[in-house]
Amino acid sequence: MNFLQHLQHSKKSNETADLDSMVSALFFSYLASITSKDKNHCIYPLVNYFNSQYNKKEVNYETCSEELVFRDDLTPSVLNSLNSLQIVLVDHNRLCYDFENLLSHKDYVIESIIDHHVDENKYKPTNLKIINMVGSTVSLITQLYQQESEKNQALFQNKMDTAMAKLFLAPILIDSVNLNREYNRTTDIDENSAEFLKNIILKEEKDFDTNNYYKILKENKHKIADLSIYDLMRKDFKKYLNRSNADGESSDNFFYGISSISRWCIENLIENNKDAKNEIITSMKQWMEKQNLKFLLLMASHLDGDIFKRELFFLFSDDFNKTIEDNVIKGIENSDIECSVVEKSEEGRYYFFRQKNLKYSRKVLQPYLQTLL
Repeated sequence: MNFLQHLQHSKKSNETADLDSMVSALFFSYLASITSKDKNHCIYPLVNYFNSQYNKKEVNYETCSEELVFRDDLTPSVLNSLNSLQIVLVDHNRLCYDFENLLSHKDYVIESIIDHHVDENKYKPTNLKIINMVGSTVSLITQLYQQESEKNQALFQNKMDTAMAKLFLAPILIDSVNLNREYNRTTDIDENSAEFLKNIILKEEKDFDTNNYYKILKENKHKIADLSIYDLMRKDFKKYLNRSNADGESSDNFFYGISSISRWCIENLIENNKDAKNEIITSMKQWMEKQNLKFLLLMASHLDGDIFKRELFFLFSDDFNKTIEDNVIKGIENSDIECSVVEKSEEGRYYFFRQKNLKYSRKVLQPYLQTLL
């Protein structure tokens, strides 16, 4: 039975629509369809993203678009037809807030969590919980696949094929920067999982080279020339709720967001286009209004020759608490993130920094940022 045939009998949930999230959803659904004792138990890979916006993604696999269930597929009539839901979270460990609201009147349980972010300890899964700060969630699922196939060899008579192994290898290479330890995003689990998948590929493609494959993936990932600034900031965006008060409806609670943008140098853009800064700020304000955010952080990264560089651009809403804003900026400036100011305006409530300490990706910076609020 091939990959697509497996997935026709499958059910699954994930949060974001980046490559690691989508492939994690597909891979875990495939694995669960093999190991599930109840063959009538349907497992669907779900992306909390609208299909109409999918063409904005920098990596667009036809297989994913055909096989995934998107947010707009979950219409009220579909939800009403389901008695209860068993949800598996991959590449995050709590439901995003919009999805929590969507399911607020449904009976559901969190069955399993497989993730590589800081544990928010929101749920106690009924089955499985694996949280490990590896480079890619797919690495954890690959490790689980190996363990399950060794324990239950009879269930794994139909071996993973080359196309599947290539798909599963892609996010590991992307998220670990081609398994480069220099960027502090690669662990032994990532390396071992990549080696396992590579060996499957080499059985059919003797000349397969991970370096060449990574170059192709990277070029596809960074095709952003046709995207507006507004589209860039929403294509890899995460939203967070700061709970100043335990009451979820308290006016002291607020949302903020972080957008990650690769191969984008804000400083060069502003230097070469006198209108660029205003366009960035205007686009940020539009996205903040749409997402009900009190502040938005753009985390931009690019290559300057062979040197990898990062930038941070904060924008706070006009009605946000100025004391908290000052605390955030002081916390950023006085930390080991090692930021240097490019430009800031307390009147305009924006702050633009070069970031020297490259280990602070969004996954690392957000938990620190949360401590400043």
